[in-house]
Amino acid sequence: MTEGNGMSNADEFNNLMKQSKDQLGLLRIELENLMVKFGLRSLTLYQAARKEPLRPNEMNSIIKYELTSAMKDFAEIDNMEKVIEVTKTEWKKLKTK
Repeated sequence: MTEGNGMSNADEFNNLMKQSKDQLGLLRIELENLMVKFGLRSLTLYQAARKEPLRPNEMNSIIKYELTSAMKDFAEIDNMEKVIEVTKTEWKKLKTK
C-alpha cells in the first residue's frame, strides 16, 4: 500500500487521477452552462426594456458585464466562505457514508 494515502498501487492512483480529470471536465461544462444562463437572463432583461432587437456588440457588452459581475459577486469573501462551509459539510457527509 502506498504510504499515507490508502492507495494500494500506482495503477489505482493513476485511475483516480484520470477520473478526477474527467470529473473536472464535466464540472467545467456545468459551469459554462450556468454562465450561459446568467448571460441569457441579462439579455432577456435588457431586451424587455426596448422594442428593437439588441445589436451584436450590445449583446457582447451586456453578457460580459453580467458574467464579470457574477464572478466578482461569487468571489466576495462572504460568498466564498459560505461555499467553503457548505463544501466542508458535504465532505463530512461523504466521509460518513
